[in-house]
Amino acid sequence: MLKRVNNTIGRMMIAGDTKTWDYGFMESLVTQLEKGCTLSDRQMTYLQQIEGRFSDEALAAIADWAGSWDDEKESKFQIALMYYKQTGYYSGLVTKYLGPDSKRNSSNPSEKEYNKLVNNKYASAVIRNLSAPPKFPVGSVATIRDTYAVNRSLRSFRGTTCVILKYGGAEKVTSHAKGASPVLVLPVGKAEPVWAEERDLKKAKKR
Repeated sequence: MLKRVNNTIGRMMIAGDTKTWDYGFMESLVTQLEKGCTLSDRQMTYLQQIEGRFSDEALAAIADWAGSWDDEKESKFQIALMYYKQTGYYSGLVTKYLGPDSKRNSSNPSEKEYNKLVNNKYASAVIRNLSAPPKFPVGSVATIRDTYAVNRSLRSFRGTTCVILKYGGAEKVTSHAKGASPVLVLPVGKAEPVWAEERDLKKAKKR
């Protein structure tokens, strides 16, 4: 039994899965078995479940995922990380890959982590917004909508013409709503630019 547990621990190490509850549980089994104790039925059930997650087929799938990592996945993952850093959700994953002790440069997320963070309706909407062609080209002019402005800081500028200075990245995103791409604009007659969203703007009337 001890050999069986150690074999699974070795597979977990190969997969880089050494900071999880599963790994800690397996280490506790080693300690217990080395003392000559037997495993309970519940412990055996957990052991079998963990063994299944690190079978030959599972390790092959992990290797395939690692080999499929590309610039597109990296870009989407970074956008999702920055978005959730602003919102506070998925803080465990955000800290793991953006925190001060992060090893992001040498470790990509697992397929499960990636799907959890990127392939949900909120992050997908943010990625879709940031990937879409800009509605207002940099250097062009637009008008801040005179109806309800989503951004409270724009309410005093309703109906004002502004110049599009630049588009912001994921670190400036505060919403997954359609048209919520962040845009830095300079209201005409003002010295300081303000952040808006595309949905706050409309095309300026030609004069």
